[in-house]
Amino acid sequence: MTGEFVSRVATGIPGLDTILEGGFLTGGVYIVEGPPGVGKTTLGSHFCFNHARGGGRAVYITLLAESHTRLLWHLRRMSFFDASAVPDRVSFISAFKVLESEGLGSLLKLVRQTISAQKASVVILDGLIAAEEASPSAKDFKKFIHELQVVTSMVGCTALLLNSTERPRGFRPERTMVDGIVELDDEVKRLRAVRYITVKKMRGASQVRGKHYMEISDEGVRVLPRIETVGVHPGVDRSLTPGPGRTPFGIEGLDAMTQGGVPEGSITALVGPSGSGKTIMGLHFLRAGIARNEPGAYFGFFERPAAIIEKSKRLGLALATAREGELVEIHWNRPVEGVIDELADRLIRVAKHHHLKRLFIDGLQGFQAAADTPDRLREVMSCLVDELENLGVTSVYSSETPDLFGENLQLSMLGMSALTHNILLLNHTERVQRTRRTVTVLKLRDSGHDLSIREFAITTKGIVVDPEVPNTSSEAVIARRISKENPKRSIAKQQPRALEKKVPTRPGKASKKRKQRA
Repeated sequence: MTGEFVSRVATGIPGLDTILEGGFLTGGVYIVEGPPGVGKTTLGSHFCFNHARGGGRAVYITLLAESHTRLLWHLRRMSFFDASAVPDRVSFISAFKVLESEGLGSLLKLVRQTISAQKASVVILDGLIAAEEASPSAKDFKKFIHELQVVTSMVGCTALLLNSTERPRGFRPERTMVDGIVELDDEVKRLRAVRYITVKKMRGASQVRGKHYMEISDEGVRVLPRIETVGVHPGVDRSLTPGPGRTPFGIEGLDAMTQGGVPEGSITALVGPSGSGKTIMGLHFLRAGIARNEPGAYFGFFERPAAIIEKSKRLGLALATAREGELVEIHWNRPVEGVIDELADRLIRVAKHHHLKRLFIDGLQGFQAAADTPDRLREVMSCLVDELENLGVTSVYSSETPDLFGENLQLSMLGMSALTHNILLLNHTERVQRTRRTVTVLKLRDSGHDLSIREFAITTKGIVVDPEVPNTSSEAVIARRISKENPKRSIAKQQPRALEKKVPTRPGKASKKRKQRA
């Protein structure tokens, strides 16, 4: 009935209750299926021990599955495993012999008696396929599922039926009878094995549909809901930043160009080729927050924490002391074997836990490499930007351009510029047979800014921006681009007199040649 309270049993498994809208229904029957090795047994065991830790009782009944001795041996390395809970709060029972010798009726009787004797509120039946194969007919198997539902509903015990999908089968009537179906899968993407979980059916709940990443480690099962499905949704009426305040970089010339810094709560892109100073400018941004007592974090992929600390020391930015004082967090992520939802979840947890005011993401390419499909990258980043804005974090990220001399000026991800409030272009230019670094404020949302191109140097005191506008400008870069696209136009512009000059001829000889042609 509408408005009636529906009791749920939380699994306690990170992320799983999120996509189940709180957990499984009390007294419900659910199928958890997938091929061998995807984690069905681990998920069921994790649920049992979490339930026992919360004060409940659970029963794990095996049919055609590994022995209890071997199962418990494998579970001992899991952090959720509690030997003291066995057998009083979590009991393991083998029912295969009963099924084999006496059939489904006796199996149902055993389940009912065990639930009653143990006063269990959660029961796991591992090996549903064995029960189906032992059934005389499809009708008898449907009857078994129906009677199991009656039992669990009467005593308020939630049941998970673990089923293998190793062999392809046609229509399975039990799928229409249960309260929910959860599918586990294991796929190989670019030589990388990835586990997925999908809630195919969930009565009485608005589950988060689609595939979600699932991990199994010594901590047990962890589900990573797709961040774009659980983050801040568009259309929510809320007051978002950028705010009226300013967040300086701590670089005098650059702060002057931006009229005091980037808008508070905004997201800024540092775009430029390799070696243009993006990382150092990001470290400046974090260092400036220390003087204002603003917690910050470095979130990178390519340089380890020790290298970042040493670099900041050489530049006089002193992040080591701030790190010890817990004002700056440094998080390094391996650029391989990553999952984009894991990166986004980790970043949001860091921002929430440390109440960040400043964030520097060193290398947008790290997220790009972790994306399972190119289309998802923009969706994930869009939700991530919304979350950071909602938390009041002023963010800066670096994005490398393809060309060393910045002739191909574009963000590494299509559509990212629309999600970015401010864009600073760092570039290499040629001047008097020397390479110089320049910085330009290309975009500063809803704010005036200096449009000039200024040179800067990297010194032992960090970045120093030249307050004077150099004589050269972006015309040199534009000229090089024109030269590559249309060489003839470039030559005409550079040598107009040589092209316009005509070779003089004698009138007599010219008229004589015309007569000969006539």
